[in-house]
Amino acid sequence: MIALGWIKSVYFLTDSYWVGRLGDDELAAIGGAAFAWWMIYIVCDLAATGTHALSARHEGAGNPQRIRPVLTQGLWVAAVVSVLLLGASFVAPEVYFDLLDFERGTREFAAGSEYLGVSLLGAASLAGHAVVGGVFRGVGDTRTALWIAGFTLVVNALLDPLLIWGPGPLPALGIAGAAWATVAANLVGLAIGLAVLARRGLLPSAERPRGRTMALIARIGGPVTVSGLGFSAVYVVLGRFINDFGTQHMAALGVGHRLESVAFLYSVGMMVGAATMVGQHLGAGNPKAAARSAHVAAAMCTAGAVPIALLLYAFAGPLMGLFSDDPATVAAGVHYLRIQALVMVFMGLEIVYEGGFSGAGNTMPTLVILGTFTLARIPLAWLFAYQLGWGIGGVWWAIALSTVVKGILLPGWFLRGRWVAAISAEDLAETGSDLPAVRELA
Repeated sequence: MIALGWIKSVYFLTDSYWVGRLGDDELAAIGGAAFAWWMIYIVCDLAATGTHALSARHEGAGNPQRIRPVLTQGLWVAAVVSVLLLGASFVAPEVYFDLLDFERGTREFAAGSEYLGVSLLGAASLAGHAVVGGVFRGVGDTRTALWIAGFTLVVNALLDPLLIWGPGPLPALGIAGAAWATVAANLVGLAIGLAVLARRGLLPSAERPRGRTMALIARIGGPVTVSGLGFSAVYVVLGRFINDFGTQHMAALGVGHRLESVAFLYSVGMMVGAATMVGQHLGAGNPKAAARSAHVAAAMCTAGAVPIALLLYAFAGPLMGLFSDDPATVAAGVHYLRIQALVMVFMGLEIVYEGGFSGAGNTMPTLVILGTFTLARIPLAWLFAYQLGWGIGGVWWAIALSTVVKGILLPGWFLRGRWVAAISAEDLAETGSDLPAVRELA
């Protein structure tokens, strides 16, 4: 899962590399679309989160054949999400770039809107691919998901120059070609994933949509999606604060995020492990083992996050120098990175226990805690940076403080144990399950 997270991050970097050869205007456009693209990814992952949790339950109960109807209904949810994103493709791109203060009529505005519009238009392939990946994670087969994702990355890299410049009989699509390449790559990943699952007897059926199962999948994935969208929206607002103190700080934030991703992706790997094992142990009727799995994952995450944090703190200067030759940007990056390194363990705990709740199918605590304290970064940044006069350091400390609070509250809520009864016996029965009743687990 750590490698899989890296592959997903390379998707956008690959597009940026080829688009950058079109010109600075196009590169600025795709850079501006970064947060929007991340939002699309989060929305498309809604059905996958619920499919992952329910697949893990059935796998843990020794009923893998019951994963098939879950996959079918997960794809129906993905289809609904795709239709909504398709509708948004007609208005959302221009509204988004208006919010970023891109000037209408410029090449950056037109190119960014074009790229974002195609991404929304073809979101069905991303949503479907995500659902299939959720099944692989649920059964604990992340290796297959990794190989499929790796292959789609190669497909994306090969299609980018072909669709952007259109050699031979192919049309030159420009920046839209990069978006269509990603859509096509995800479509290939969806097809391969379904073929692998079909060989295991898990090919989706022609079953009609089942409202209750679809609602359950959406109920599990919805809070995670809302929390993720809130996270992206908060950084759009923080970006305005950060730019007040100089563009070098925004550049430093971008580089800092890339360096932090070493710890972030490691934590995400532990998160998926926690989610899968919590779900499987609950499916087997063993909530104590489910809780123990999450705690072990948290311990492993902490053991890995501590040395990473120490390295980032000690070598912040040389690491920032790899990405920028500007002394002001490097100094700003060192300031940011060292503050965040101090709280990196709490970031890991937040991520792992988010996985624990997700595996149990109880994602509302992640929305309440993560959403509340991520949103709190805005007033905190305003208070620290402007009212208390801390400057840009106030923004960095607002991010760090909220990370500490989330990294304490989410594990504390998990220890209460009420996540065990997150999915009712009636809901499980609706998915075709004969898993132990919730009262027995509790």
